Amino acid sequence: MKLLFVNPYFKNKVYAPTLGLGFLATYIKNHVDCEVEIIEPVKKRLNKHCLLAKIKNIDYLCLTCYTESRFQCFDFAEQAKKINPNCKIIVGGPHATALDVEILKRYSFIDIVARREGEEALLKILKNYPLSQINGITWRKDSEVVQNHDQVLEKNLDLFYLDYSFIYPEIYKWKDNEIPYKFQRLKNLPIIASRGCPFRCAFCAASQQWSGIWRGMSPDKLLEEIKFLVNQYGIRYFRFYDALFIGDEIQIFKFCDLLEQYGLDIKFRIDIRVGTSRAVLKRLREVGCEVVGFGIESGSDKVLQIINKRITRKQIEETINICRSLNFWIVGFFMISLPEETSEDFNETVELFDSFDVFNLQFFKIHPNTAFYEELKKRGEINDEIWFDKNYEEEIYYSRELFKSAKFSRRATEIMIKRFYIRHNLKNPTLVIKRFGLANGLFVLIYSLIQWLLLKNKISAEFLKLMKNYKY
Repeated sequence: MKLLFVNPYFKNKVYAPTLGLGFLATYIKNHVDCEVEIIEPVKKRLNKHCLLAKIKNIDYLCLTCYTESRFQCFDFAEQAKKINPNCKIIVGGPHATALDVEILKRYSFIDIVARREGEEALLKILKNYPLSQINGITWRKDSEVVQNHDQVLEKNLDLFYLDYSFIYPEIYKWKDNEIPYKFQRLKNLPIIASRGCPFRCAFCAASQQWSGIWRGMSPDKLLEEIKFLVNQYGIRYFRFYDALFIGDEIQIFKFCDLLEQYGLDIKFRIDIRVGTSRAVLKRLREVGCEVVGFGIESGSDKVLQIINKRITRKQIEETINICRSLNFWIVGFFMISLPEETSEDFNETVELFDSFDVFNLQFFKIHPNTAFYEELKKRGEINDEIWFDKNYEEEIYYSRELFKSAKFSRRATEIMIKRFYIRHNLKNPTLVIKRFGLANGLFVLIYSLIQWLLLKNKISAEFLKLMKNYKY
């Protein structure tokens, strides 16, 4: 039996590998006698034609489906089924979880949707359990689409881990490019130690994806994994991609104590929530945590309340001050064009940018299975058809061009976002050099200055297009 796991994304570059496929592949390999392979086409530099050639001799094709790459996923699945009609095609991931029934109604070439946590459901499929007895899947019985009960999430996350031998050849040069250059020079590795988030932000589907439950790997198991990765691959810097790394403070303190006892010389980055206590942050700092990122989204108390962020401007400033006092390198994540956000609200967000060593500002995108999406449906501004209509882009921006309730236009806002990044670079040359190194840092500063001077000039368009090819 042969299984192929694929992230069917073929455009641009992939910043971080799809670690979820690695967890699935590891679990299946440990429980079933079969051949398993994971392919990230962009990382392997495979185009769609080359990848389809691998489909001819497999029994199961498992695809992950994100909202931003849904059309690529569906198109690839259709072509794969034509090449190998006997291959069972199973689709999972956040987008498929949200729209499972509609996906199977519209796409006859997809056999099964695995919702939420897929390990146990996939294992039972491979062991030929009757599909009617497998929780967590949506499937087709003759012409009828059947949605089984949800899978009961496994409480013991130590049962799930990632065998990096599946993906390491493609990611051994991976770097976290938001951190100081001295840490980028170490061997970097992305890692996940928990699943889920108990918070219910109106723009995010994580709570629905994981049933509003947070679960973490035990500190003992996590340290065992880290020690192995340090010894096996020489990893010195870990980037934790957990939606919520600090879900249990007692576990965090134990993790820190064990890391200290193990004597591992590593550095790491985590994402925290605004309001994290100074005691926890101080202890993490003592054992090698150099970088923290946190999702601010907005600096406006009004907007924070509307999106159900459950934090305040005052708490944001307090957390920034704590992190600064502990000498963390801090990364802030923000959005623009949030529900009911005005220019005045966004100006409150802008005031926070200079508090961060690196900030990430994104135009707000809509995702299914979120509270805000459901609100837009009630208003009649959107419906599920948008996710299947190729006249729309894969990314659905909450912009004036598409939604009457939005207050920001996409084109003007994207230019403004670029200006904020340029301004931040020019105001903080020391940070730029610290992040990119001396040579590349000077290039970024010069490039930023030219962009700033010529952004409105037509001549700049060709120049900037040319300079985009420079890899720094």
